[in-house]
Amino acid sequence: MRFRPTDDNEGFTNESWQTSFLDIFMLLLAFFIILAGLARYDMRIFDDDARGLRSIIQGTMRVQTPIDELRADIQLALSDEIETDRLMIQSDRDEMRLSFTDARFFETARAELLPEGKELIDRIMEAMAELKFYQYYIDVEGHTDNRPINTLQFPSNWELSTARAANIIRYFMERGFEPSRLKASGYAETRPIVPNQDELGNNLPDNQALNRRVVVRIYY
Repeated sequence: MRFRPTDDNEGFTNESWQTSFLDIFMLLLAFFIILAGLARYDMRIFDDDARGLRSIIQGTMRVQTPIDELRADIQLALSDEIETDRLMIQSDRDEMRLSFTDARFFETARAELLPEGKELIDRIMEAMAELKFYQYYIDVEGHTDNRPINTLQFPSNWELSTARAANIIRYFMERGFEPSRLKASGYAETRPIVPNQDELGNNLPDNQALNRRVVVRIYY
């Protein structure tokens, strides 16, 4: 006997294809939502996670960013300078600032890099070499105090501070650092960290010594 549909089955159509279509549509929608989320994701964090910091690879204490890890290395390499307050380090997620008194690098009113300054740069570069796969950039800042200078070579503190920064950059290049990732900035006396003078206009020698500084800004 052949089955004959009853009246209840008459007009019945197979709509299962609609269910499959909705499933595919929902999958595509979820895919594009994920893509939109990745577009706002900080890819530097993704790179950090993908490649792994040295401390993670070695199973030692975990740090959050390459700057954190570099800071730990530099603190170890320059521990004497930190302990004697000849170096101040400030850092956040993306950059680190190493602030040295200028006496470590230059004689008064001169821009020739001293051997002690070269030795400090060597130690910085050795610390940076431990994380070779990160493309660090360096901006060297020259800062002076408020005492004017007027020589044939340096008509003002602008020329002096810029020449000092440029000479440090030149030494980085001599040591093999890629020139395209280097920058020299001179600020003269415009960015003191403490007042150069008291309320009566008298110079404050200790403060002036702090304002005469070299800042090595490392970022990526």
